[in-house]
Amino acid sequence: MFVNPEIPLEVLPRAEGVCWQALHPRFIRCLLVKRLLAAVAALLVLVLVYAIATYEFNPQIWLTVAAVLLACASIAASVAWPLVDVPRRGYAVRDKDILYKSGVLWQSVKAVPFNRVQHAVRGSGPVERRFGLASLTAYTAGGTGGDLRIAGLGEDTAERLRTYIVGKPGEPADASPLPAELGEAPVRHQETDAAQRG
Repeated sequence: MFVNPEIPLEVLPRAEGVCWQALHPRFIRCLLVKRLLAAVAALLVLVLVYAIATYEFNPQIWLTVAAVLLACASIAASVAWPLVDVPRRGYAVRDKDILYKSGVLWQSVKAVPFNRVQHAVRGSGPVERRFGLASLTAYTAGGTGGDLRIAGLGEDTAERLRTYIVGKPGEPADASPLPAELGEAPVRHQETDAAQRG
């Protein structure tokens, strides 16, 4: 006989009880370097475009000043964004799933159950490797791409998480205890309603 009892909301686990793990401390510096490299490339393109426009069209000085100010403001905001964004990210590994929170204006919390994970991949680019960082991407059954991607992990932490997540589904629920140190540093944040609904 099919039974589907109602579960009171009071007994559901609350997001405030999650001990969020912060991303690696070098992740902000890594993002700043990447943004600065992108900004330098953008400035070179702008200088080239300005040189061509000056030669061809001889634009008025106020247009030049406005374009320079707009470009500088855009680059400054892009470079400074990791200082605001990264501290609001975090992850938590529980017995049955892994959680990842992100967002500044629009916050979200994503949960991926271990029993749906097909495989997990650890990856890093040249800048990340220079800082000793890596990302972890988990692929679930029925998904078309990476369903969960956590960037800014230490290389060792990313590999241990990958091994743990991939090995978890095939084991009994009471086996394979969680490693003692699977994070960089615990961070507790007050969760907003938007984060709890995400």
